Amino acid sequence: MKTIYYGRISTTEGQSSAGQYDDAAKHGVQAKHVHIDEGVSGYHIAPMDRVEWKRVIDKLSDGGVLYVRWLDRISRRYDELHSVMQSLMKMGVKVVCTLNGMAFDGTATDPMMKATRDAVLAFMAAQGEADYLNRREMQKRGIEVARATQDGRYKGRSKTLNPVEVKAWRAEHKASIVTTAEHFDISVATVKRYCAV
Repeated sequence: MKTIYYGRISTTEGQSSAGQYDDAAKHGVQAKHVHIDEGVSGYHIAPMDRVEWKRVIDKLSDGGVLYVRWLDRISRRYDELHSVMQSLMKMGVKVVCTLNGMAFDGTATDPMMKATRDAVLAFMAAQGEADYLNRREMQKRGIEVARATQDGRYKGRSKTLNPVEVKAWRAEHKASIVTTAEHFDISVATVKRYCAV
């Protein structure tokens, strides 16, 4: 059975597809069957207008397994994602979300299984679009806050800790990143960032 991985990143500025290539490898998908559209909006560009998605559809025209990190990699629009997923189901494709292991099986024949699958798909498609629109609204508000400051730039939350202090405490106590994060009540990512300085 063919196993394909599809990924997408919206922009190549500050984003990388490396994580999706790693994700594909973890799920046993050969590199030649990994297709990632880079610099492509999941909201503004339809799947069939993307080069790599067209290749995915060609390979899965007679069924197979499609791995995606999450369904929003296919589309962030409700109607569009719903339509694409129904097409995949009719082609006998099994779509697996690697983020949580959810699977949508196009080979299902039991009416209850199909109804449950389609209901969950509809909910996830709606949630994907709502998430995108919410983030866009929050970004708009952030820009408004930035423009309201004196020099037009949002400064962010002020630092409550000195990175040098965190790094020194960790070295003195030979503490792990997790222990250091717990001691200072900060995130593991913050400790990593401070200790990389």
